[in-house]
Amino acid sequence: MKNKVLSLERQMASRFHISHSSRRHLSKPERIRQACKQLSILGCLLVLAGCASSKTNSAMELIQHQQEQQALLRQHEADTMQKNAPSEPKVMLAMIRESQQQQRYFASLAYIDAYAREYGDSTELAALRANALRMTGQAAQAQAAYQALLDTNEAATGWHGLGLLAAASGNYTQAATDLGKAAALRPTDAEYLNDLGFARVQSGDLAGARLPLGQAAELAPANGKILANLALLLLLQGDAGQAQTVMDKAQLPQTVRDQVYRLAGEWRMSSHAAAGAQTAAAYGSHAASASPVDTAYGGTSAMPSASARDQSASRPIVTAANDEARSGSSIASPVGFHQTPLTGGFGHAPLIR
Repeated sequence: MKNKVLSLERQMASRFHISHSSRRHLSKPERIRQACKQLSILGCLLVLAGCASSKTNSAMELIQHQQEQQALLRQHEADTMQKNAPSEPKVMLAMIRESQQQQRYFASLAYIDAYAREYGDSTELAALRANALRMTGQAAQAQAAYQALLDTNEAATGWHGLGLLAAASGNYTQAATDLGKAAALRPTDAEYLNDLGFARVQSGDLAGARLPLGQAAELAPANGKILANLALLLLLQGDAGQAQTVMDKAQLPQTVRDQVYRLAGEWRMSSHAAAGAQTAAAYGSHAASASPVDTAYGGTSAMPSASARDQSASRPIVTAANDEARSGSSIASPVGFHQTPLTGGFGHAPLIR
């Protein structure tokens, strides 16, 4: 456009020169009209030149503005990527959690030590360490680690761990108390509620077990262990039909259903034995052979000894899963607590009650 204007200017200059040379032959009015015409054409050319220059400047400004916007966008993207990129401590914490999810608790202890040496300790790291110590069979160290969490923001983890340690030692009343404190701090944690409910079943508090197990089942409707525990509770309370409905909806395999029924039968036998032991103690160790207790046991010779009665009364209500854990079986029970220590202290398959 600018080149065209320059060409027209040259042409006009040439014409103006010719006209000027021949102007002497024209009358005065004609010379005035010709001069006005030339001035008008020259004005148009100047306007066209100004427009071309304005358009060129506007285009350059637009390109420069677009370049600035693109640079700002690239800088924003770079800042966002740098902000969202995981730092090395976060990557190591994720590695620790992953190793524990894979039941590699011994490896997680090594990662925890490496993290603490590199970045220092933290409450979150202490909670992971406490769980790893318990799951690797280091009960004393785990108990100390859990107790250290009780005055921190990981108090729920501390109470939960102490409850599971108490359950592992057979103190289900204390376990139910500790697990109740953990569930109160995390009331929507299905695993905490499940463990609380099962501890109450183990301690004989069937009525108290119904609420946490019912809550856990509705919070985690796809968790087979929770639903198996709920079905067990319903059987123990005499509601076989509802127990069957729960197992059907959960689509529990037949092997799991068989174990639920077996544990329910074991509980009845244990509770009957405990009731018989308490009745025998009420009548005294030298009761007459014709007493109702002697008759129930088939005579004095069939009466359990005092030590046998004490042993029966001290056993938990549901023992099969506990016996499997203590025997070193590598088969996890589908009923009970969510986590128990690893097999034999060195295996990778967890024994879950």
